[in-house]
Amino acid sequence: MRLVLNDKNEIIEFASLGDLTGSVDFNGKIPDDFEINFKSSFYLLQDGVIITNPDYTEPLELTPEAGPTELETQLAALAYQQMTTQQTITNLQTQNAQMAYQLMTAQGGTKA
Repeated sequence: MRLVLNDKNEIIEFASLGDLTGSVDFNGKIPDDFEINFKSSFYLLQDGVIITNPDYTEPLELTPEAGPTELETQLAALAYQQMTTQQTITNLQTQNAQMAYQLMTAQGGTKA
């Protein structure tokens, strides 16, 4: 297993397979719940043993801003504009087909 440690020997990343930049090789015993409970800094590497970090505190969750961002609002406006433009094009194509049909039937239609 490869472990990435910070300056406090807290395990901030790990890889069971492959390699991670700045990682160290660990061949010791891994706690049974290590992968299930892993969170950055939740475990320490102390004297060659992985232990639970007694100083670990849950990071504060950042709450997302309420409502859409300005970019999301602009994208929604563009999508709406594209939709209404496509509806206009479809309506004009339908009118064009209707006028072509009327013109064809007004000229006597097709002769069999």
